[in-house]
Amino acid sequence: MFDRSKCNLCGDCLVECQWMEVEKDQAVEWMKAMMAGERTPVLQQCITCFACNEICPEKANPFDLISQLQEQYDVFASREPARAQEEAYAFTKPLTNVPRGERVMTACVFEKTHPQLMQGELYDLPRVSGKPYFCWMLFGHWGVESIQRKHAREMVERLALTGAREIVCFHDDCYAMLATLAPGYGIDVPFRPVHLSEHLVTCLRQNRHRIKRLNIDVAYQRPCASRLTPEKEHFVDELFELAGVRRVPRALDREDAMCCASIKLLLGNGDPIPDQQENMLDARQSGAQAVVCLCPGCLDSLAVAAGAHQLPTIFLGDIARMALGEISLPVLG
Repeated sequence: MFDRSKCNLCGDCLVECQWMEVEKDQAVEWMKAMMAGERTPVLQQCITCFACNEICPEKANPFDLISQLQEQYDVFASREPARAQEEAYAFTKPLTNVPRGERVMTACVFEKTHPQLMQGELYDLPRVSGKPYFCWMLFGHWGVESIQRKHAREMVERLALTGAREIVCFHDDCYAMLATLAPGYGIDVPFRPVHLSEHLVTCLRQNRHRIKRLNIDVAYQRPCASRLTPEKEHFVDELFELAGVRRVPRALDREDAMCCASIKLLLGNGDPIPDQQENMLDARQSGAQAVVCLCPGCLDSLAVAAGAHQLPTIFLGDIARMALGEISLPVLG
């Protein structure tokens, strides 16, 4: 939630945004206008990457204000198409065959779309997936945050039916929903959300004797939802360290990360290809031999741009599988 009591009108959230060109004085004026409920050019230029929430030094969550106004003014989606999409993702049947266990993995919709990314012993957990466990974060990206908020509680309640003490989130968006957004909506989350990177680190720690260090230099593609949960970033670094992977320092990483830009296509907000090329050029010039992606969507959307720079794309979980000898490294750039 946007906390206007914390906003000191510094303008940093807009000035440091990668997707708009704005001077400090203009940024301050636009923030004042939005806090008064007015429409500004920010609403159209924003591509919903959440970066401004991480950028804000006072943690006022300016993206939440922008998102609210995007929906109020129907910037990206009219209400009718949004409702149609909501119906497509909604689950209305009786919920059956719910697995139970101390630790359960939620795969969101990716068990169907990317089953190859959750193979092997690291994923040998009771698992839930599909529409009943969809995290709804897509709708926040699409400028209709109320739909995301509307369905958050049912997602949490269905996961709680597993009786799990911990829910491992295969997708970064699911973790952001459970760790940050749902509690912000006042929803009690009766289990501990575990990020995939933390789960992988735990598995590698337990199998240190089997690890064959990979000795490669990679660029990490930090997904947009990680802006909402930066506190877990150290698990990504520890995973790389355990696996013998060096995360190259580069301009477009950590707080300065560029998202995969594919959301531009959903929003009708420009061509993502030049941004993707810039991102992968930065990776290549920084000495990376490959690009490691946490989000399957990033993995898919950056494949062409990465290939143009002779950089294979690798899923983060596959780094752990490679270190344990389950699968082989790709041919590196």
